Amino acid sequence: MVCGKVYMSPTCLTIAGSDPSGGAGVQADLKTFAIFGVRGLSALTAITSQTNERVIGVYPIPADVLTQQLSSVVAEGSADAVKIGMIGTNANVRAVAWFLSSIAAPHVVVDTVFSSTSGAELLEPSGRRPFKEILLPLATLVTPNMEEAGVLTGMRVWNHGTMREAARQIYDEAWQLRRDRTRPLAVLVKGGHIEGDAIDILYNGRDFKEFHGKRIAGTRHGTGCVLSSAIAADLAIGKNLELSIEEAKRFTEEYLKQAPCKPS
Repeated sequence: MVCGKVYMSPTCLTIAGSDPSGGAGVQADLKTFAIFGVRGLSALTAITSQTNERVIGVYPIPADVLTQQLSSVVAEGSADAVKIGMIGTNANVRAVAWFLSSIAAPHVVVDTVFSSTSGAELLEPSGRRPFKEILLPLATLVTPNMEEAGVLTGMRVWNHGTMREAARQIYDEAWQLRRDRTRPLAVLVKGGHIEGDAIDILYNGRDFKEFHGKRIAGTRHGTGCVLSSAIAADLAIGKNLELSIEEAKRFTEEYLKQAPCKPS
């Protein structure tokens, strides 16, 4: 019980941007939480104007307003998992990091959203350094795709070997900056842009594990949001990380099969 409230169902908080098309961002996260039977809370980092095919405009929420939202979330009770998506600005990265440092969420899934599928910038360049140095050390799981892994490491990530190298480097850099080393950390580099099966690679500081999935024809924005929020939901329920990733990949595959998509 927190602040006089009792919630029996697991709770997930999403900190992300708003997508009026419903395919990505907070809307996609909350829909995913609901499907998994998890109560959803949210805090907006930005308002966007976008369709299923392109981003028209991005309007970041001021950091003080984001902080007020996050303070209100605390009043609603504790979250069993936090999922972070688009953050938008340097100031918002710092606001989110402050919030995470002040709570005790057992699971923090950071989806490294730097740009949209159509190429729109979703994190200003000045926010990338604090993202790496302040936010990532607070994560328990980081889920970059290959392009985002390249941004985080400065290396060209183009095959399974470089995916492993990138996962190890992202892990090592975040671990070195982490204050609380009693909490777990893992990095899942998503390989959906490589031809053949969609293989994601997990590194937990000791071992690598591959997760294989079927490649679905076509493309659709928001799949990274759906995958990371599904993982967060399963973690909130109490499932272990590897099982959460396996189930999230299957869920995302079904999402892609059923959703309308534009030709690739």
